[in-house]
Amino acid sequence: MPSTPIPVVLATLALRRRLKQLADRMVPPQIAMLDVGEGVGGVQVAAAIAELGIADVLAAGPMTAAQVAARVDCDEDTTLRLLRGAVAGGLCTMNRRTGAVKLTRMGAVLRSDHPASLRAWMRYKGMRSTMDAWGGLAESVRTGRSAFEIVHGMSVWEWYAAHPEEEHVFASTMRQATEISARAIARVYPWPDGAVVCDVAGGIGTLLSAVVRETAHLRGVLVDSAAMTAVARPFLADRGVADRIDVVDGDIFGVIDVTADVYTIKDVLHDWDDERCRKILGAVAASMPSGSKLVVIEYLQPRHRPNPYSPLLDLHTLTQRDGGRLRSRAELSALLTDVGLRPTGRTFSVVPHDLLEAEKV
Repeated sequence: MPSTPIPVVLATLALRRRLKQLADRMVPPQIAMLDVGEGVGGVQVAAAIAELGIADVLAAGPMTAAQVAARVDCDEDTTLRLLRGAVAGGLCTMNRRTGAVKLTRMGAVLRSDHPASLRAWMRYKGMRSTMDAWGGLAESVRTGRSAFEIVHGMSVWEWYAAHPEEEHVFASTMRQATEISARAIARVYPWPDGAVVCDVAGGIGTLLSAVVRETAHLRGVLVDSAAMTAVARPFLADRGVADRIDVVDGDIFGVIDVTADVYTIKDVLHDWDDERCRKILGAVAASMPSGSKLVVIEYLQPRHRPNPYSPLLDLHTLTQRDGGRLRSRAELSALLTDVGLRPTGRTFSVVPHDLLEAEKV
């Protein structure tokens, strides 16, 4: 993914949405609102294209609905109806004479083999448990509670423990999201020469492997649950960095017994409320030697400046997580200060994240 400056991307998204708002002024407001109501259909169309593997099939070139249906073992008529929806959503184009469908640039990211693949992400967004939780948004706003817990009677983490197939899709989603930005993150931060970098709750090592590969003379320590580190070891070997990254079982709510020069924590804090964020950051801070740095990698949402990207993601955390929320730079800095770390004021941007640095004094 190109390392486009985040202000440029946000400005482009803002222009894209402003143009849509201008177009909405050209139709009656009830028609524009009806179009808003079809938004859930757009998510489900993309999710179905991803779930059924249709984008992978179309990677071979244009195909008719009959050809696609035969390849994915689906009904021909309903496949055609789905493909028309994909055309309306900008995922495909359709030849009006032959009916052959071809992926667009946007639709191509639903392929499994695309370098910026979001197939798992759209499968996750379209899962019934995810969508049902979104259906509880109004009740979540009324009560301040997680809509997922209201709708399903348990936290999302308890749900995944009981539904391992969905947990696998979610885990794949997180890896894909990190894969897209990992190389750019590795390049934007000035890692100290010869440093040891510890990635806390780093999954299978997607980010840390990119950091180590991009920067010579670095060593890494990956900390996550035993279930995750078991998967991480062969992944790191496949990436050719197993000899430079130690893998340690750890608990972000317990003790993280790792000494390093730089610690990173990516896309973790927005899953939790302030109290549990302090526990997580406190566990990291307790392991940090004086002078070491913590780099928090998060999506930012200024309190009174809704940008084109973050508000809906913030509502996603409201509906899907345990007290999760997107925070502003000031709110994250306050959490860091609460656990005895000092924000340095140095920040770095990589679409769609910001990197905030703090140090142990």
